[in-house]
Amino acid sequence: MSYFFILPSYLLWHYTEGLRDMTRVWTNFLWFLYNFFSIPILAKTLFEPWRRIQEQKHRGGFSPEDIAETLMTNTIMRLVGALIRLCTIAIGTCVILVVFWGGILLYGAWLLLPALIPASFLYGLSSLIF
Repeated sequence: MSYFFILPSYLLWHYTEGLRDMTRVWTNFLWFLYNFFSIPILAKTLFEPWRRIQEQKHRGGFSPEDIAETLMTNTIMRLVGALIRLCTIAIGTCVILVVFWGGILLYGAWLLLPALIPASFLYGLSSLIF
């Protein structure tokens, strides 16, 4: 193989298979993060008790204290569950957005990288001459 075909072959790979592979990796990262943080499941179960911790109703007779205690405990556990799920949803959304915008930046950089070959060659020549 001649050395004259290296640059055209590289450019062909760079703008076809390289772009396709980079896009596939980027979408795999987004898919993984979407499933890792399981945002739809957390949104569906937003007001479920945290770790299913809840007070059971007492079997004894009618007692307003027991009813109030059960109601307060279950309400607090649901609020704790909602708070933790909302924090997880917020963190997951931020991470997904960072990976999304980082992928766009890397995609743009990937498109411009072949321009570094002649630019660095010309810079090297200018360094030798001047």
